[in-house]
Amino acid sequence: MVAGLFAAAAAQAQPITPAGKPKVTQVSTDHLRIRYANEVVVNTDGSMSFVVEIEPRPGMHVYAPGADDYRVISLEIDEQSALRLRPPQYPASEIYHFLPLNEKIPVYQTPFALRLDADAQKPGEALAVTGRLEYQACDDKVCFAPVSVPLAWTVPLGSSIR
Repeated sequence: MVAGLFAAAAAQAQPITPAGKPKVTQVSTDHLRIRYANEVVVNTDGSMSFVVEIEPRPGMHVYAPGADDYRVISLEIDEQSALRLRPPQYPASEIYHFLPLNEKIPVYQTPFALRLDADAQKPGEALAVTGRLEYQACDDKVCFAPVSVPLAWTVPLGSSIR
């Protein structure tokens, strides 16, 4: 049975700040453990990367690019006039053989990271950036309802950015 119609991330965000390190948020859903730094480092040329580390729970997988008939996991950043987003970067996936349908599908079932690069378009104060991780997880018997996990970052845009 599908776990809810459109499960809105039964996620519990827990900010963690080890001494001297940037604040990190960890989110746990029924299918994944998600972790990301809340403050994005802006390079001197104005480039930056939004990185989300993802660990599927045992027995779970999410779909990778190339899984044409399935919902591919995605890192989405809400549009901001101060940012120019580049296409997301996906790591190499592995092929999962779904025996009941004799399908071979690209998936992630071990820890991986998604990265979305951006360029700052103008200097200013710190920028609040929002987005989400969207995915549909499956195990060897059931595909669960799609999930959208809200994410948030702070981007310190200083006057040195062109």
